[in-house]
Amino acid sequence: MQKLYVFSFLILFSIPFFVFGQSAGSVSGTVTELKSKKPLAFVNVILKNQQNNTVIRHEVTDDHGAYTFKSIPDGNYYVQATYIGYNNYKTSSFLVNNLHRNIRENIMLDNPDHTLQEVTVSSKKMVYVNSIDKKVYNVDQDMMAKSGSASDVLQNVPLVQVDIDGNVSLRNSTVTILINGKVSPLMGTNAAAVLQQLPANSIEKIEVITNPSAKYKPDGTGGIINIVLKKNVKRGLNGTVTGNLGDRGRYNTSTSLNYNTGKLNLFGSYSIKQDDRLRTTTNDRTQINQQTGVSGTYHDFLTARAHPFSNIANLGFDYTIDKKNSFGLTGNFYLRNLHKDDVTNKLVNNPVGNQDYDRFRKNFEQEKSTDGAFYFEHGFKKEDHKIRFEANLAHSPESEDNHYSNVYRMPAIADEMDNTLIKQTADIRQVAVAYENPLSKDSKLEAGYDGQFNKHDLDFSGAFYNPAVQQFVPDVQKTNHFIYKENIQAVYGTFTQAYHQMTMMLGVRGEYSNIDSHLITTGVDIPNHYFKIYPTLHLSYKVAENKELQLNYSRRVRRPQADDLNPFAEYADPTNIRVGNPYLLPEIINSVEAGYKWSKNGISLLPGIYYRYTVNRFTAITEPLNDSVLVTRQQNLANDRAFGADVVVSANIQDKLIVNFTPNIFYNQIDASNLGYSNKKSTVTWTANLNASYSLNTLTTFQLNSTYKSARLTPQGKYLPSYVMNLGAKRDVLNKKASIYLTVSDVFKTQRQEANLQSLYLIQHVKTISNSRIIYLGFSYNFGVVKKKKDMQFDNSL
Repeated sequence: MQKLYVFSFLILFSIPFFVFGQSAGSVSGTVTELKSKKPLAFVNVILKNQQNNTVIRHEVTDDHGAYTFKSIPDGNYYVQATYIGYNNYKTSSFLVNNLHRNIRENIMLDNPDHTLQEVTVSSKKMVYVNSIDKKVYNVDQDMMAKSGSASDVLQNVPLVQVDIDGNVSLRNSTVTILINGKVSPLMGTNAAAVLQQLPANSIEKIEVITNPSAKYKPDGTGGIINIVLKKNVKRGLNGTVTGNLGDRGRYNTSTSLNYNTGKLNLFGSYSIKQDDRLRTTTNDRTQINQQTGVSGTYHDFLTARAHPFSNIANLGFDYTIDKKNSFGLTGNFYLRNLHKDDVTNKLVNNPVGNQDYDRFRKNFEQEKSTDGAFYFEHGFKKEDHKIRFEANLAHSPESEDNHYSNVYRMPAIADEMDNTLIKQTADIRQVAVAYENPLSKDSKLEAGYDGQFNKHDLDFSGAFYNPAVQQFVPDVQKTNHFIYKENIQAVYGTFTQAYHQMTMMLGVRGEYSNIDSHLITTGVDIPNHYFKIYPTLHLSYKVAENKELQLNYSRRVRRPQADDLNPFAEYADPTNIRVGNPYLLPEIINSVEAGYKWSKNGISLLPGIYYRYTVNRFTAITEPLNDSVLVTRQQNLANDRAFGADVVVSANIQDKLIVNFTPNIFYNQIDASNLGYSNKKSTVTWTANLNASYSLNTLTTFQLNSTYKSARLTPQGKYLPSYVMNLGAKRDVLNKKASIYLTVSDVFKTQRQEANLQSLYLIQHVKTISNSRIIYLGFSYNFGVVKKKKDMQFDNSL
């Protein structure tokens, strides 16, 4: 009944848009050249109020020189037309009322016979742009994009947080990461590692969508981050070559090429990166035996060093058959090899006996991902009326070969050795159909189908060294096989209607999920099938030219991944093991957000408030398995409530100083009563992001990025605050075709992750620090041969 009330309210809310649209008047006409009488296309035509000269509507003439303004309320108006190379034109005033519903105003423009010279327009892009359903961060304006990774740049994007392991969150909640608007196999189980290797200079922009419309996959508590990669559309041959040298043997280089003939657009890129990761983790805990009440203390000090080397390649083409039809094919390849050398000093003091030993780990990991995508797009007679078919295939194998040894100081026993081999394979298939139809100048319909068919195969093999036979023998406890299948089929529709200063986007998405967890080792199958509706609503009201109100709502879901569901333990550390939960339910999130946009003289303010109510939220619970082993698994909370407010402050002062400042504060309350925690827990958390650049002159620019995160809540404790600052400088050379730059990340070496956990039988403190101060010196060169054409070229670089 409650859903029926909500649906009825939305229908009633939409009625005025259609009623008013039918009763209002219209203004139409054609624009022609005065001398030749030929129609002029792409002429700017503006309808203005006669009394105060405010802009009512803005249109561009079609190929026949025609324009139409619909749903015009009663009033006194005039039409103004402007076109490059022609004199501006203004009509006489006219009335729209009951006696004059359909006004005809034909316009003839005069060409003063001036010869136009080639013009280059230079302008800086806005770093941060806001629209009805998304916020856009232009990466070209970020200096860290010259030498850093996608993970580095994401730290500078307002509302986004990146932890020490590279995990990305949005407004302190989980997020779905898309590549070019699509689900990518690269963003699967190890998205953090890929983002740390993906070169930032391959990214054009990052779209932050806190309440996505129904056409997007509804996964992610906080919303969606869409990474849009560069694809040059200039005619001829164009390209970029970039190289960076860093401290501790780090380096990365990338190149991208694009050849556009008009009908055929070929593009490709290749990048490599050698990294060095050094981190230390201190883990102190006190465990209390649930039966005897006797406590034991444990101290682990881990020193871990990793040397990842990655390759990322992209190759594809777009081909325009004619004005209405086009198709394209794209292939991506990712290869990452990782060597790790870890040593953990372990001190144990418990009733069973004291221990002092080192656990060594030598590890080799390899991740691969190969995917291909094909699309065909057909345009109908009406402009922007089109249908698009897409198909994607991806195969992503991953292997992790671990060799462990325990070297004891106390007690005096022989060394121990054990191995684990982990093989994971993800196969992803996706088929999508997207349809767009601009029903009128003020309304648009979008609909489509999205089918995803995924399979994840996790195969674990364990062995230990048996001194009696002097060889490794299988360890049954550490050997298991788990297959997870996920088939999700969805249909969606969105309708957008504009009326005067108000715009509404109403959407609904229906999804049927067919999920099966196959525990091959034990012969148990755990199915989960469900159908859910995900409605969305976006409203915006333009108070004035520089002021806008926004209100939106979405229902979202967060589905568990294969690692979250796999019930078999992973024994990287025998005293700290992680297991999945095959009965983990998906999170369901209801999110409401209200915002306001104000801009004037290069300064803009985007304040917003939001509320999220989450059922079955995931949380990691750590409990003693016995006197010496802790086990961590994902569980569902009863519910989670979050209320927050943030503001994006952007300022461009005379194209010299550009500042973006984003503070975010929110109240979070969790109810874990279903897990045995009787009291609700709440906290107030805040974050702040500062991104500033200063142009000393037209060639030299300095940049500062800084992020602060306060403490945040967990059912068993909290994470402590963290802070990081980055600096950069860039100098353009060779007539701005090239740049030299220097970047320093984590200048004060303050980046860390620290947590306190406390329950009835466990007190734990964990602190991780990495060598996150990284220095890069880099060089970037742009080249290209552009065919002469009447297109106006824009230079958006600094």
